[in-house]
Order: sequence, then C-alpha cells, then structure tokens
Amino acid sequence: MKMKLIGALLLIVGVVAGRAWGAQDAAKKAYVIGQIDVSNPQTYGEYAKRSPDIIAKYGGRFIARAGRTVTLEGPAARSRVVIIEYPSFERAQAWFNSPEYQQAKKLREGAANAKRDSRRRD
Repeated sequence: MKMKLIGALLLIVGVVAGRAWGAQDAAKKAYVIGQIDVSNPQTYGEYAKRSPDIIAKYGGRFIARAGRTVTLEGPAARSRVVIIEYPSFERAQAWFNSPEYQQAKKLREGAANAKRDSRRRD
C-alpha cells in the first residue's frame, strides 16, 4: 500500500500502516486518510462534535485524529491528519455518501478545506 500525502512523509502514517500490515486479520479493511486545513476552529468544532457518531454508525473507528506529527521529508505538513479504519471499502463509501454525513459535512464548509484518500488493504 502506497500513501502519498502532498509530498510529505508523516511519521503518524508510517506507524498506522505498520500496524495495519502486521494484523493477522484476514478481513479487507479500508482506511480513510484526511488532511484538513482548519481556517475557523470554532465552526470546525461543531463538525468535529457531530461526525464521530456518524463514523461509528458505519463501523468506522479513529486510528489517528490530529495529534502530534513530524514531517520526515519534504515541506512541513501543516494539515490536521485524520485516519479512520472501516471494516470494508463499501462501509467507508456508505459512511461518506450517507445523508447524515453529508449534512454534517456542511458544517465544515467555510471552516476547513479537506483532502481525503480511501484505501483498501489487500
């Protein structure tokens, strides 16, 4: 699995990928990797309060959510990094396309710019 996050290699992604590859679980899990540039923390906070319940409803769980990161190569990454694990690629897509998440996502508009990448563990 190759992950490209705007030319930067983030330590947090390497740790998560290592954990995923080492799992003995035969299930094909999916990972949503998000980079979020927050411009309005107060408004973004409302989105951040609502989205975890929706993520859990579709079987998702946070692997990483913001926290401390270190850029090992390339330009310094300033984005907030979020990694969510889902039991399958289909469940990740169902979450993203759900009416509940589409409504919550509107709270983020104008408060943050998000880039997402979905990957399936093969």
